[in-house]
Amino acid sequence: MGEIWMIGATGRAGRNISAELQADRHRIVLVGRNGQRLAEAAAAIAALGGPPPRTLVTDDPLAQIATGRPDVVVNTVGPFGATTVPTAHACVAAGSHYVDLANEFQPVQSLLGLDPAARTAGSTLVTGAGFGTLATEALVSELCAGRPSPIRVRVAAMPVVDGLGPAVLASVVDAAATGGLVYRDGRLTRSRLGAHLQHTPLPDGTMRATVAVPTGELEAALNASGAGDVIATSSEVPTGRIARVALPIVGAVLRVEAVRRTVIRLIDRWQLTPPATPGEVSWAYASTEWEGGETRQAWLQAGEGYAFTSRVAAMVATRLADGDARPGAFTPGALFGADLARSAGATITLDSNAKDLR
Repeated sequence: MGEIWMIGATGRAGRNISAELQADRHRIVLVGRNGQRLAEAAAAIAALGGPPPRTLVTDDPLAQIATGRPDVVVNTVGPFGATTVPTAHACVAAGSHYVDLANEFQPVQSLLGLDPAARTAGSTLVTGAGFGTLATEALVSELCAGRPSPIRVRVAAMPVVDGLGPAVLASVVDAAATGGLVYRDGRLTRSRLGAHLQHTPLPDGTMRATVAVPTGELEAALNASGAGDVIATSSEVPTGRIARVALPIVGAVLRVEAVRRTVIRLIDRWQLTPPATPGEVSWAYASTEWEGGETRQAWLQAGEGYAFTSRVAAMVATRLADGDARPGAFTPGALFGADLARSAGATITLDSNAKDLR
């Protein structure tokens, strides 16, 4: 059983994933800058049973990866646009495996671009190990299994969360600065941020409003389907008329690097967090369309989104630490299939008769 390093161990994601790993008696190293907070996190995790995890206090986790050569590194530190590629590069150089929770488009796409280097080094890199990427990717994989590539795919993520940390808000700022993105005829195309308002159908007959956002789900759905046209939407972005008008303006302002850096520093200093999304059920949705007009739909149902993400990340790290890996760069569903989502507690429902509302 390999050693798993948790970078950002004192944050909510780091603590939750570490608790999942501790329950399975994995060897964990909590990595962070604040020794006192690391000790508190280690004590809380040890209280669950088993030996207390080791702690590593450092301002330079990349240098520690180079010398320590851990079996697996789990990166929970956002914004992932700043941390994903450097940490993954350090893992490749050390021959370690890598896992992160990114769901912004740019870091997910960039991580997947490291596939040749990871193969050469014998490392496995997994990005998007959480609800956002896996939930929709699993549905697309199920809908397209054994079939030719569809011409059109739409995915929607509709998680409920009982609270998020400042790192998530910083990642939202980075994603907004990217602007709207869709795939048209297989080419990445600019779109207005917050466009493509959709009323996503749920199995109980209700509808959930979602709008297009530049998430890692866009890239994962493209790779899982081979479709020419792909749109990723989310309920986590405000869908009201005023908000949809304001989103492109906000995104344009945040594209100014000095503004974006200032906003991210203020988020960290004041410990600002996104609002919770109330509810008991997180949903994901995917629709596919083939030449000739055939359409299929699928839904994924899970509990609170952050808990699901923690289970997914812990399961991916566990499998990599236990040797269930192959070299390269992947999203979680591309590496382990849709059953990974089921193993994390999700239920998948397919319906080839219902029609997507456009």
